[in-house]
Amino acid sequence: MNQSHSSGPRSRRRFTTREIAMAGLFAALTAVGALITIPMPTGVPFTLQVMVSLLSGVVLGSRAGALSQLIYLVMGGVGLPVFAGRSGGLQEFVGPTGGYLIGFVLAAWIVGRLTERAQRVSLWRGVTAMLAGLLAIYIPGALILSIHLSPLQRAIYYGVVVYLPVDLLKAVAALLIARGLEARGIARPGARPSTGTVH
Repeated sequence: MNQSHSSGPRSRRRFTTREIAMAGLFAALTAVGALITIPMPTGVPFTLQVMVSLLSGVVLGSRAGALSQLIYLVMGGVGLPVFAGRSGGLQEFVGPTGGYLIGFVLAAWIVGRLTERAQRVSLWRGVTAMLAGLLAIYIPGALILSIHLSPLQRAIYYGVVVYLPVDLLKAVAALLIARGLEARGIARPGARPSTGTVH
């Protein structure tokens, strides 16, 4: 009697084959982004992971975007050298970059939630989502970095302020790529169908 009522919500929670495949693709792209590494004296290197994690949220939506970054963390957690500096292993999650790794998952989910219901990602919505995504990376990143680089104010300066200008450029790049994909007719999960209006 309750079968039809319960099957609807459950079916919505299942990942489609396409979502799983795209999540795997973005996990691989995040790993590639980690290969482009410029070491920094703070122990937190410059990479393209931030850009890919933000982009995954826009392109895949909150659930599949977060899944892509979870897959990436699992890959690194089991020892594959997919983290910055070609490192891997569970110890990375308690190292200087551990909070940023966790933040990638949060950022993808938040960016996805803020953009997935819109027919198109407007400039205002996109900028808001990207800034929220950066905050989702920076907050756990700075907190865990402060364990290795105390006090917290010092961790915020060297783990956030120093990287902010470049990370803003990465966020802009992710937004431009997402809007470019939209302009080519590549639909985003959860986007409202077009009504023929022009934005």
